[in-house]
Amino acid sequence: MSSYRDKGVRWTAKTLTSNVRDSQERRFGADFVGALDIDLPDYPTRKGFLAQAKRVDPGDPFPASRYAELRDQCHRMLELSPDSYVFLYATTGIKVVPANAVVAAMPVNPHALYSRGITSFFELHFSSFVGDRGVSVPSIDVLEDLRTRFEARSVLGLYASQVEPTV
Repeated sequence: MSSYRDKGVRWTAKTLTSNVRDSQERRFGADFVGALDIDLPDYPTRKGFLAQAKRVDPGDPFPASRYAELRDQCHRMLELSPDSYVFLYATTGIKVVPANAVVAAMPVNPHALYSRGITSFFELHFSSFVGDRGVSVPSIDVLEDLRTRFEARSVLGLYASQVEPTV
């Protein structure tokens, strides 16, 4: 998405990673932080979310011990932001489950919980139906601050602004 242009909006994406062992994940629960900064004349907004990623297919066994670990990670993310999610990577695609659903449910394969497809999730995020204003990203320095503050393995920042049409 770096420098992607469409309908007068320019999108840029930046990802920062950290190679620190999974002590960060254990402490804060997040694998990554997603942040969005829209700077349009009639619609400025900055917000984001925390996410834990899991590779699991719908029919895979998901033992109670693995679910307890996921629930603990979700609790830690929710202590930082109410906009926390689990991204389920499967051969059938990516689904997004609210961390609140994981915390509330009995141990099950997380595919059994309420979810959205990845496209639907990002449509909701971009349209401001999903997002925590405390997770913003106006600059690379703020991205680094987010990565440090949330101690996530990586940060995805998206920035949109109005661009002049090319003639």
